[in-house]
Amino acid sequence: MAFLTEQGVRYLALDIDGTLYPKWMLNVRMVRSLFPSARLAFAFNWARKEYRLLQEGEQTIPANREGLLKRQAALTAARMGRTDTESVQQEIEVQFYQGWERSFRSIRPFDDLRGCLLLAKDQGLGIVALSDFPIAEKLETLGIADLVDSAYTSEQSGYLKPSGHAFALLLDDLECKAEEILYVGDSYTKDCVGAKKAGMYTALLTRKRARLYPSADLVVGSWKELAALIL
Repeated sequence: MAFLTEQGVRYLALDIDGTLYPKWMLNVRMVRSLFPSARLAFAFNWARKEYRLLQEGEQTIPANREGLLKRQAALTAARMGRTDTESVQQEIEVQFYQGWERSFRSIRPFDDLRGCLLLAKDQGLGIVALSDFPIAEKLETLGIADLVDSAYTSEQSGYLKPSGHAFALLLDDLECKAEEILYVGDSYTKDCVGAKKAGMYTALLTRKRARLYPSADLVVGSWKELAALIL
């Protein structure tokens, strides 16, 4: 537990998709979301990326999930050359959010995930989750709902990772210092860069070791490796 003890970490914060279960499972579900409208899917995917670019320079009003969904729908509609934003928002809800909720019921966790979290709980760490996408029943499906103290979607803030507003959800709710959190994610730009800017410690879960990750305090290839380093 040297790293956690030396740094004074009290909470283990987790990304979900691609971090708690293999990314190929996520990719399969993303392919399924092309139906029934591939045109909507491509426009929605573009809108999510565009949202991340615009969000720091343009405030989301209101700064909550309702504001995000409306702004996201407006971007998607504009990309499709449509003006019926409310209809597009409903189509997004059905094709993506409702479709994902059904699709993610069959995901399976990484090996050693639960074992690592059990060790963390035994060491007195709090465990929280922060994902860009709605949590739904993912934690129950992954078999770790009993170990996670609280879970959030960044959409609640009106912003997406790596925005500081998204990571502020954790800080505001936990009422702790940023440096008391170790954030674990599989995306360097969204998870590590965002969490590091918020003042947190970061761990990147990846098998790609050929490049440098200056915003990652730890780079690991598995949950077993992470447990060995911090627990």
